Formats: sequence, structure tokens, C-alpha cells
Amino acid sequence: MADEEAGAPLPDPADRGVLDVRDRAVANIVVAATLQSPGVHRHGTSLGRLAGRDLPRADVDVAGDHVSVHVDIAVEWGRPLGAVAAAARREVCDALATQSGLSVDRVTVHVATVIPPEQTGTSGRVLT
Repeated sequence: MADEEAGAPLPDPADRGVLDVRDRAVANIVVAATLQSPGVHRHGTSLGRLAGRDLPRADVDVAGDHVSVHVDIAVEWGRPLGAVAAAARREVCDALATQSGLSVDRVTVHVATVIPPEQTGTSGRVLT
């Protein structure tokens, strides 16, 4: 019986079921992707963690197979903000395309804060 099933063609993808990607799962992909960008760090206070205000923080809107993203990030002191934001945007687009299969309509990256060197472990200006 197993041999018959192994050689049988798969049913049409539309007949196999539905993929439902939850907003929270997409937001987690976005946060993980932004942290892959050089210069982006986790940042927050203990009270902020309790209130869910840590950075990076993502707000996603999934409509069918399309997604729009707004993400707030914290960037280490001395990094070029535009370049870091552009790199974070690319990481988010790539991660969403490969991990969720959703079509990315828009990714807005907002640099919410710059982290001073004493909080990132760097000493002064970072050259890239």
C-alpha cells in the first residue's frame, strides 16, 4: 500500500487545503529579519518589555496573500541611518518572501531611537 501512495500524483494544490499565516507570525519574521541587519539592536526598558514596547517592533497588515509592514528599529550610534533602514527593509522583504510566501506590498522602516555607545558596547563612531 505504501508503494502505491508513494507513486501516486499529488492532488491539485487548491484541493489540498488552506494556508493561514497569522499576523503575529508575520510580525515575528519581520522582527527576526531586522535584527539580521548590521547596526540594528534590541532595545527597551523592563517596563517597555512588559508593555510590548521593545524595539524592534513590527505592525503588519495581512490581506489575503499580501502584506504591508511598519517596523520601528533601534540603531547603534555612528551608523548611517538611511543605509541601516534600507538594509533592514531588504532583509524584511527577503525574509517574508522566502518564509511566508506572502507578496510584500510595502515595508516602512522607522528609526525610533539611536542607542548610545555605552549601551551597545561600541566605543564612539562605527565606520562602515
